[in-house]
Amino acid sequence: MAFSEWRLFRLRSALSAYHDYGEGISGDPFNWKDVTQAISLATDVTIPPERLRQFVDGVNTAEGTRKYPVPKNIEAVAAFATHEEYRLLSESELHEYTPDRHAALRLREYMHTGLKTRTLPLSMLEGTYKSNRFEAEDYVVRDLKLLRVSEDGIIEIAMVEDAYDNLTGAQFDALKPKERLKARQNQNLYNGWAIVTPEDNLMFFLKNADDNSNCYYLCLASDLSHSSRSPVTGFALMYYDFLAELDDGTPLEPKRMPPIATAVGERIWLFERIT
Repeated sequence: MAFSEWRLFRLRSALSAYHDYGEGISGDPFNWKDVTQAISLATDVTIPPERLRQFVDGVNTAEGTRKYPVPKNIEAVAAFATHEEYRLLSESELHEYTPDRHAALRLREYMHTGLKTRTLPLSMLEGTYKSNRFEAEDYVVRDLKLLRVSEDGIIEIAMVEDAYDNLTGAQFDALKPKERLKARQNQNLYNGWAIVTPEDNLMFFLKNADDNSNCYYLCLASDLSHSSRSPVTGFALMYYDFLAELDDGTPLEPKRMPPIATAVGERIWLFERIT
């Protein structure tokens, strides 16, 4: 199996959850030595704890960003994550949908103005961002990964969306990985791409890996900075799929702005960098 950025993202998330929420017989939380031992028991391969920590948490670079060195025996990490005893991931969850890049390139060319613009280091956007909140009927967790920036300025992205009941959501942070997996009601996987316009607006375009349906995000605000050149720590993103309908039969007049504003506001998701 080839380990693309998408698959590495899924493995990194699985190890992070096992480390952060697992605990031994005595109730003590796992450290990276415990993770190494678990992988060794499942696969007979030993990966040094520090290598695992760097793979999950990353290491700082001279440019102020973070890189995530991949362990030499990454196959053992995949075997551990999908092992029947641990079940951190299923084989299907390591399946990758590869989106077409031609549309992204055409859109980026169209947005180009030819004028002199500020140069934003796109690598400062790379990382994993999380957003979770209670919806009307469930608790939704979205992990958004800005995987890498290509030489032509296209940002590869992936998103995992998990849904739980509200009772699970109320205690979500305290749950162990197995408990989360058992309580999960639904999961959607998305792949796609993003571009940054000359005005520093981010546009995200994703497709559901199962049914090819579309969803989009437009960035409303972030802490990206040309002056500090430090990694972005969060986004306020407007989520779109189907049009928001106001179906009471009255015209869209100025007095209708309050319900329109409410419908729009409900689509804003705040994403915070976690790696």
